[in-house]
Order: sequence, then C-alpha cells, then structure tokens
Amino acid sequence: MGIEGSTASVVIIALCLISTATPGAAQKRDKKNANVYDEFRAVEYSNKGLLSEEQEKELAAEVHKQVLQKERLLEDPQVSNYVASVGRRLVPASRRPNLEYRFYVIDSKTVNAFTTGGGYVYIYTGLLRRLEDESELAGVLGHEVGHVVARHVPKNFKRAQRYGLLLGLSEAILGRGGAGGGLANLAIQLFASGILLKHGREAEREADFLGLYNIADAGYDIEGMARLFSNVLGPLGKNNPGAMDKIFSSHPPAVERLVNTRREIDEHLSPRRRNGVSRTPGFDAMLRRLGGPIRD
Repeated sequence: MGIEGSTASVVIIALCLISTATPGAAQKRDKKNANVYDEFRAVEYSNKGLLSEEQEKELAAEVHKQVLQKERLLEDPQVSNYVASVGRRLVPASRRPNLEYRFYVIDSKTVNAFTTGGGYVYIYTGLLRRLEDESELAGVLGHEVGHVVARHVPKNFKRAQRYGLLLGLSEAILGRGGAGGGLANLAIQLFASGILLKHGREAEREADFLGLYNIADAGYDIEGMARLFSNVLGPLGKNNPGAMDKIFSSHPPAVERLVNTRREIDEHLSPRRRNGVSRTPGFDAMLRRLGGPIRD
C-alpha cells in the first residue's frame, strides 16, 4: 500500500520503470504450479548497498514532517494508542525487530496505509472503519512492516538515483552536504513526487508474504490476511472503486492476493495458526470511537 503523489512527466515515466523493473519475475510466475512466494523464502534482508539504517531513519523523519503538512493525524489518543499497540505486537515477530517503529492514524476517508521506511507506518481511518477484526488490522500493519523489513523505500531511493530523479539533492543524505536544509529539501522532493512510496507489484507480493508470517508469528489468526483481501479490499474495489486510493493500481488485484495468501496458508502454515487472535474488545472500542464500521 502507498500514498498518491504528483510528478512531472519524466518522474511518472521513471516510476513506471521502477515499478516494472523486476527481471525474471514474470517468467518465475509463469512456471506451472509455482507458488509466487517461493522466491522470497530464502531472502536475507539488510541495508547493504542501500542507505544505511541511520540514513533511512533520518530521511523517514524528514518525510514525516511532509506527511504532517499534507495529512491530519487523528486527535483521539485512545484509537491511536490502540493501533500502535497492535503494531508493537507485530514488531518482535517481524524480521526487523530491532528498529524503532512508529504507528500513526491519519484522519481521512481515504482507504489506504503506507510506510515511509525507517519504521514509520501510517493508516487512514477510512481503512480502519472497513476492517472487521483485529487480525485484519494486523494484516494491514504487518504488510507495511513487511515493506520496512524488505527495505523497499531505500530500494526506491536507490532506483530514483539511478534514473537521475533527485536533481543532485541526494548528496545531502549521502553525507556530502550534511543534513540541515539539504535533507529537508530532499524529503520535500521525494514526498511530492511519490518516488519513495511507489512500489512495484513484486514488492507488494513480498510485503504480503512477510506480513502473513508476521501476523502468524505474532499470534494472530492467519485467516485475517485472507479476509482482508476477500471481505474488505475485493468488494470495495468492485462496489466502490472511488473509495480506493489511486495507488492501489500498482498492487496486484485483491483476488490474486487472496489466491496467493490462501495457497501459502494451505501449503505452509499449520491449521492451528487459524485459531489466533481475531476480534477483540479493543478493536470494537476503536470502531465505536470512529463512528462505527463502514460496509460498502
């Protein structure tokens, strides 16, 4: 998941290249009876060859300032603290547990969630009100944590450098120009263009894979991830496409994500994992404070 941005035509063209530059991915998926998640099983994640972890966190902190200028955070600490508590439960079970994560709720009808890397994760009330239980919320947050684990934002930054989209400002974060105003200007450029948050479909599949195991290892009902696609995103896309943020056009279709998740559950996850945490009093209280569920 991600957030929509506006760009000049050269940036739009390059983002298309970034989103599709996954050599061999299509061929792998064409193999008969192949599980699309197989290519992610043995991946080892680090910041090697990318922004260092400190640079990633510094950039995310600057981009957070841009998020606050564009979006309004929910002024209800009970809801915000509840969502953060679900996120914090996922962190130790993730494949990047030592990073400090921050979870924010944006007060908007937009149906979306995104991460700017560096442990910063955001979810909109428009999506929260369409979820059915805490395991689905964990699925959304677990997916975004998956993006953080896989370093998708630093990878997008590196690709943007390759395509010459940073107009020389990248030296600010690479240590040549110092932090200061240069880093702030870089964050403004990156956020406005959407470069950091435009993930390709392979990255979204990888985040789904990591998110599924994240919620499973955190003790949540693994069926929550499947229900997220079958009961929330799938029907919403069909019945009320205007409620979906345009960035979902870069995601695999909900039906494909459901098939991928269902196959992974059936082939690799024990049935007992389906008996994890699902609906909770905290989730019900959150919905009441937001004005109740929205069912399209």
